[in-house]
Amino acid sequence: MLIVKSQKENLMTLVARNVVAAELGPLFIESPPFDLASCFADSECTTPLIFVLSAGADPTEYLLTLAQEKGYGDRLHFISLGQGQGPKAEALIKLGWDTGDWVCLQNCHLAASWMGKLEQIQESQDPKKINEEYRLWLTSMPSSTFPVPVLQNGIKITNEPPKGLRANLGRTFQDINEDVFESCPSKPKEFKTLLFGLSFFHAVILERRKFGPIGWNIPYEWMDSDFQVSREQVRMYLVAQPEIPWTTLLYIIAEVNYGGRVTDDKDVRLIAAVLKGYFCPAMLKEGFRFANLDSYYPPGNVSLDKTREYLKTLPLDEDPRVFGLHPNALITAQYNQARKFLDTVVSVQPRISSGGGGKSNEEIVADMAQDFLKKIPEPAKTKDAHPETYRKTPSGGIISVGVFHGQEWARFSQMTKVTKASLKMLCKAITGVVLMSGDLEGMFNAFLVQKVPGNWEKVAYPCLKPLNSWVKDFIERVDFMTRWLLQGPPKSFWISSFFFPQGFMTASLQVHARNTKIPIDTLEFFSSVTSIEDYTHVTSLPESGCNIHGLYLMGCGWDMRKSELRESHKDILFELMPVIWLEPLDLADVKDRVTTKNLYQCPIYKTSERKGTLSTTGHSTNFVKYFPISQPGMDVAHWISRGVAMLCMLDE
Repeated sequence: MLIVKSQKENLMTLVARNVVAAELGPLFIESPPFDLASCFADSECTTPLIFVLSAGADPTEYLLTLAQEKGYGDRLHFISLGQGQGPKAEALIKLGWDTGDWVCLQNCHLAASWMGKLEQIQESQDPKKINEEYRLWLTSMPSSTFPVPVLQNGIKITNEPPKGLRANLGRTFQDINEDVFESCPSKPKEFKTLLFGLSFFHAVILERRKFGPIGWNIPYEWMDSDFQVSREQVRMYLVAQPEIPWTTLLYIIAEVNYGGRVTDDKDVRLIAAVLKGYFCPAMLKEGFRFANLDSYYPPGNVSLDKTREYLKTLPLDEDPRVFGLHPNALITAQYNQARKFLDTVVSVQPRISSGGGGKSNEEIVADMAQDFLKKIPEPAKTKDAHPETYRKTPSGGIISVGVFHGQEWARFSQMTKVTKASLKMLCKAITGVVLMSGDLEGMFNAFLVQKVPGNWEKVAYPCLKPLNSWVKDFIERVDFMTRWLLQGPPKSFWISSFFFPQGFMTASLQVHARNTKIPIDTLEFFSSVTSIEDYTHVTSLPESGCNIHGLYLMGCGWDMRKSELRESHKDILFELMPVIWLEPLDLADVKDRVTTKNLYQCPIYKTSERKGTLSTTGHSTNFVKYFPISQPGMDVAHWISRGVAMLCMLDE
């Protein structure tokens, strides 16, 4: 496993599964089938049955079905816990004790203040005074407020949502009965085809989550209810109108039903692009294939049983292209899964000093701290700045780009001060000169697992690199800012080195606006990708605007000869972009170029995580800007579905 970790980290979980199967048996790598009837048979009137909820799985239908089978359809009482529902829930429980009815308390994690009362009720039970048919069902997300005694005494049940496209489609059509499937007799072929396309779309957007940020910026929790509402609307429009209203259906499904849960505007754009590939007029034509893959097609006007039979023939191992992604996305998903697995393993490792002949933890951390102290430079003085760095304007102020540099330099100086001071204190704490505070202990533990300490992250820019790479990157950023300070503005700016890249672009645009006397609110940068691959080969400044470098393309590649997007090469996840000229243009000209040349509006993110908190601009704090870039005349929905974006930095 160590060899695989060092050579092919993305295969770690597969190897771990094989090791567990070989050492402990296949029982430990396969999820048992969901069998609610067996759980009920093992229970007693005093034993609560606890559904541990997971995203996308709803046990309510299974419980209702079991109640019908046991003759309890009218004697199953539901109550969703929340503010003011505690007394009602207690009354229902006592009713169940007397009558033998079943009681289901939903969403216990939302009633933290009432969980103590639930524990008292359960502990006060007297089996002799309770009807033997009574059962208490509880549903809850994992929560620290759930009473431990109730959890220990109960039967724990979890039902994870199906994994894989075939399993998702299979469950969807298992839940559809004959009446629903044949509910549009006026347009049977159209309805069944659109129903299948909608089901395929529902499964695809759920499965895209496993690919991480390239699948969705934020992993949303779409439910079966979203699909059911959309299904009914499709049927309603087919019955009511002579032609299929594609535009209306696409908007309602993507923007309202499913899009109502989406909070990131880039994901709103994505969900509409994904739907176009699985819910379109071409579906009704013979020979249509989803994602141009032979295995995936709508079965047409056939029976429900034949549709279910067809679903059983779908591949178990899905090609990422069926989700609209490049095959390389599978490597990304495997890396994410492996890192999550390894982080979990590391989190439960004991923090004890070595008893062997190697270095102790204290010696390891002390050596790292001393090494970092030597490498991190002291910040240069602004009084030594080059005349052009803070050049004065005719009115006596500093040029906008100079003001930006001053703000960034203050942040880097503060960051350097905090890191160096904390490193000195950590060395003293290890030797016992000062007390090991909470922050210093956090630093110590972070150093052992190559994580950036929390007290550094508070004053730093967003970055996902491990500790050694983070320090190296920090030193390179300080070096770039120092050269700008002492040698004047460079011919190409390392856009990724800034705390606030948007501020740099606004300042650069303001310089052009003042030089040309054009209002800045009528200007916008247009991104022209040059043929210069190495920024050190830039020999002159552009006539207007500025050159930038340091962006990485993810989800596709860049064709240097044609100067446009292309599909990624195999196993190449990221490509460093050439130098980009930011050309200031009128807003109308930029929009016209994007429309007439069918350019792809490529989002830029600070880190590969993509998601962030929602800022006052309406965008994520991780989002920088859209850059319009050339693409080979395809529908831009293709690149949107691919998750194509530019990143300011990589994770390594």
